[in-house]
Amino acid sequence: MGIDRRNFLKMTGLTLVSLPYAGNLLAEEQLAITHATHYGAFKGLVTNGKLIGVEPYPHHRHSNILLQQMVSRLYASNRIDAPYIRKSYLDNRGNPERRGKDSFVKVSWDTALELTAEALVRSKEKYGNESIFRTTNSTWAQAGLVNRSGSLQGRFLGYFGGFSDSVGDYSTGAAQHLLPHVLGSMEVYGLQTTRKVIEKHTEMMLIWGADPMKTNHIDNQVPDHDMDDWFYRFKKAGMRIVCIDPIRTESAEKIASSWLPIVPNTDVAMILGMCYVLLTENLYDQKFLDNYTVGFDYFRRYLLGKQDETPKTPEWAASICGISADTIRELTRAAASKRTLLAAGWACQRTQHGEQVHWSLVSLASMLGQIGLPGGGFSFNLHYCGAGSPGSDAHMPVGVPQGRNPVNTFIPTSRLGDMLLNPGKTINYNGRKITFPNVRLVYTAGVTPIGHQPDVNNVIRGFRQMDAVITHEPWWTPTARMSDIVLPTTTTMERNDIAYGGTYSRTRIWAMKQLVQPLFAAKDDFWIFQQLAKKFGFEDKFTKNRTPMEWVKWSYSRSGAQLPFDTFWKKGVVTFDVPETNKEYTRYANFREDPEAHRLRTPSGKIELYSEKVASFGYRDCLGHASWMPPQEWLGSALAKRHRYHLLSPHPRYRLHSQLDNTDLRHQYKIKGREPMRIHPQDAKQLGLNSGDLAEIFNDRGRIVVGVQITDTIRPGVIAVEEGAWYFADTETPERCLSGQVNVLTSSRPSSSLGQATTANSCLVSIRKIEDAAENLTYLPPKRD
Repeated sequence: MGIDRRNFLKMTGLTLVSLPYAGNLLAEEQLAITHATHYGAFKGLVTNGKLIGVEPYPHHRHSNILLQQMVSRLYASNRIDAPYIRKSYLDNRGNPERRGKDSFVKVSWDTALELTAEALVRSKEKYGNESIFRTTNSTWAQAGLVNRSGSLQGRFLGYFGGFSDSVGDYSTGAAQHLLPHVLGSMEVYGLQTTRKVIEKHTEMMLIWGADPMKTNHIDNQVPDHDMDDWFYRFKKAGMRIVCIDPIRTESAEKIASSWLPIVPNTDVAMILGMCYVLLTENLYDQKFLDNYTVGFDYFRRYLLGKQDETPKTPEWAASICGISADTIRELTRAAASKRTLLAAGWACQRTQHGEQVHWSLVSLASMLGQIGLPGGGFSFNLHYCGAGSPGSDAHMPVGVPQGRNPVNTFIPTSRLGDMLLNPGKTINYNGRKITFPNVRLVYTAGVTPIGHQPDVNNVIRGFRQMDAVITHEPWWTPTARMSDIVLPTTTTMERNDIAYGGTYSRTRIWAMKQLVQPLFAAKDDFWIFQQLAKKFGFEDKFTKNRTPMEWVKWSYSRSGAQLPFDTFWKKGVVTFDVPETNKEYTRYANFREDPEAHRLRTPSGKIELYSEKVASFGYRDCLGHASWMPPQEWLGSALAKRHRYHLLSPHPRYRLHSQLDNTDLRHQYKIKGREPMRIHPQDAKQLGLNSGDLAEIFNDRGRIVVGVQITDTIRPGVIAVEEGAWYFADTETPERCLSGQVNVLTSSRPSSSLGQATTANSCLVSIRKIEDAAENLTYLPPKRD
């Protein structure tokens, strides 16, 4: 896409006509500089010190629409131009309830650093290091390994005496805590059966709650962008691909043989119905169960209703999940007769009792008996970062070590709001009890928890009880607006770094070269923490007497690259070959061949369909085997009589979570400046809504304003608002977000006592049409004195 001329000229001060590839400029006027991002690698086209366009590397063709936002991202109108202090905080360190409402005062870097150091010392001396909480996302913030804000923050705070932290993540919080008990590993991030093997052997793929044709366009490192081609090859090879999802996703549109619009949060019921068919029609593999699993007898009794007097028949499942009993039977018989891969995603485990989804899928795959066979079994991350790519075996560069945190206090990552409001509260967590620390200072770098966390209004209430909130950001994000001390940081395009790609293939090392000089007063995170470390007397420990560029060279030296660094830096990329044997990898093949020699890291060494350890925890919300437990918010609950619509919050198509929401791309898909709400024509008609209208979605937790997008690509009774829109409060109705930040509505209720994970997709709401709403000003700077 082209760059908006007015904004381009305003930001750059140039009078040249700008095109995406700047093809109208003479070669001698232009520099093409290698850089890399989570959306792909590119050459930044720089003229007179200004970035005027990008040229994606050829294999990053699928990411062009995201990569073309690098110019508007760099020169966004809400870049933070200097250090700022919230006015009431600067005056008397007080009025925490004014966070998000006060104006900001511009100060010098010396003053800002002094106030930051003062806040840290005050919290440490009065409450101890446990009172300092790091809120960060150490990998998604930037692809670079050296200037990775979260790691640098942890390194600095560790030398300062430590900090309270979080464990787990939002992506797979329920599954990653449950699956080690079942499979002996987290599994959701594990190496997968290669795509070449899948293409050759898989006859049927059930894609459960995932959209690989969308989510593989980004990567935790730098994406390869070849997954689309492989899925088209799967389709061309005649593979039957079934997408089971309340939304007809891009994958369902482009590659699926059929789409089954399941009722949200009822995946477990459908899976149990399939297991019942395998059991009662004698289609299951008893030999596999005997040799490779434990606990099937417990699960068998549950399926037959011996424990709860409810056999898990297809009719029972159909009454819950909305997929007919005949379809469940046909799908099960087909799965048993073909080489079948259960390719499940993570959205369906971001629910109350989300642990049960992947446990039930493992149970289904075990009954089918194809685990460890080429193209069979299950894959729980085929939608993520090019999983299924064969790896190069080369060592990749590494980041600056975070080091040891002297404080051992932590919370599950989705418990932030609960912790801030309830210091001293004790909760169950994966077989132990943990107590929330008395946090008084929140230090944020590289992530915006105001929007990232569920139940945003609850998190804001927690923020307004803190003594201090410190944020590093290039832009006036919702969290920066809610802070006391705002320190402007560089984007990756304003500094040097190093990255690799992809997460699984590990075939390239990228030079992330600085494209332009830092804008305004922005400083690298490394510089900020170095200056603070100097104040506290441990600068040498923090830097190890290396400059950031020396850390880049050190990082490169830890890789398997043979090319001299200077040659690599000039060239911009090093590539590695993939051994042919790695292209034939099948997950669990060794375990299947010899389960004793390749024991799983479970107590039994086998797949645990019944876990004595989980059962010993005594959790009523997570039993010893896969179970159907209705969530408190779904279309079959009593609450649905009051709030009739189930709200889903899928990963955005045109962002990476909240990244890029402030770029020019928003003008192409936002509706009257608000996040779109997908709604079925039947529901829209009942509500009197037309495409392009404004609507308010609400429940007991808050309200959001959205634009109406009517589509038949979603199940009736279900709506979808993509996560990641920047939060902006209505001054007249503070619990109302004017931009459509969906987490204003989602619940902070945990998945279970085991995982304590997010349940964002267990959310019921009401909808009403509105004629108008206050302007959404989230993409402009706040009031500054």
